[in-house]
Amino acid sequence: MPTGLKDVAKAAGVSMATVSRVLAGKSVRSAYRAKVEQALRSIDYRPNLAARRLRAPEAGAIGIIVPDLTNSFFASFVRAVEDLAWSEGLRVMICDSNEDPAREAVHRQLLEEERVSGLLLAPVVSIAAPVASGTPVVLFDRVTGDEPHDSVMLDNAAAAAALVQALQADGARSILGLFGEEAGIAADARERAFAAYAETAGVDVRLAHIPFGSDGRREAVRSALSGNPSVDAILAMNNDVLLEVAVTLGNQKSVALACFDEAPWLRLLGPKLRVVSQPVEEMANAALAMLVERMADDQQAPRHVVFAGLVSEVT
Repeated sequence: MPTGLKDVAKAAGVSMATVSRVLAGKSVRSAYRAKVEQALRSIDYRPNLAARRLRAPEAGAIGIIVPDLTNSFFASFVRAVEDLAWSEGLRVMICDSNEDPAREAVHRQLLEEERVSGLLLAPVVSIAAPVASGTPVVLFDRVTGDEPHDSVMLDNAAAAAALVQALQADGARSILGLFGEEAGIAADARERAFAAYAETAGVDVRLAHIPFGSDGRREAVRSALSGNPSVDAILAMNNDVLLEVAVTLGNQKSVALACFDEAPWLRLLGPKLRVVSQPVEEMANAALAMLVERMADDQQAPRHVVFAGLVSEVT
C-alpha cells in the first residue's frame, strides 16, 4: 500500500509540515530532521507525484544525465528514478556524459530539443550559474549544496570521516586513500574530509589518485599499493576502485578495506570490509519529487537536500 506524508509524519512522531520542510530542503531542527530521515528509510515512502502533476499537465517526459552508467550508484539511481517515473506515467530519457563536460552539454541540448519537461543532472564539473535553459533542473550527487538549482546529495564529509573512524576502531593506524585523479565534486569532498579527519584523529594518511575511467585504473592502483606497502587499511573512493584493489591483492588481504557505495559482490571480499551505503531510493524519490514541483512552480528559491550515508560492515 502506498505511503504518504501522513505515514512518514506518524512514523517520525512529527507534524506533516515538518516532513514537508525536510523533503523541501528547508530549515528544520537537526533532531527532527534525523527522525524524518529515519522514518523515510524505515517505510516505503513514495511521493504522490500524480497529484503534483495535475499542476503540470503537459509533463510527459523528463531527462536524466549521469557521468557513468557503469558506476553502481548511478545505475541504481537511474533505475529508481525510472521505476518511480513509470509508475506515475512519466517517461525518462537517459544519457551518459562519460565524465566529459562537452558531451554533457550536447546531451543537455538534445534533451532541450526533445522538449523534456524537466532534467535530473549529475554534472561533471561544478555549476556556479543557472543552466542556460528554460527546462527545470534538479542536480544530484555531484553538487556542493551552493548551486543555483535544487539539489540532492550525500553528506560526503561526514561519510568519509565515519569510514576513517570505523577503520580506526578496527585498529587501523595507517590508511591509504585512493581518490580521483581528475577534479570531481563529490570525490574532492570525500578526499578533503578523509585527510582532515584522519590527521585530527592521529592516523597516518597516504594519498594516491586514480583515473575515473577504466583506462589506467589498474596500473594506478598497483602503483599506489606497491608504493605504500606498510599501510594497514585502504579506503577507496568507490567500489570500482576497490575492485581493482581486491584484484591486485588477490588472496593477500592483510589490510582492512573500505569504500563508498555498496554492491552485492563486496561480500566476496571477506569480513571486516567497511562501506558507506547511500540511500539511493530515497535520494531518487526526493530528486524526482523536487523536479515535478519545480516543473509546476519555477519561482521558489533553490532547495538543497542532504542525506546521511550509513557505514556498515559487509559480512
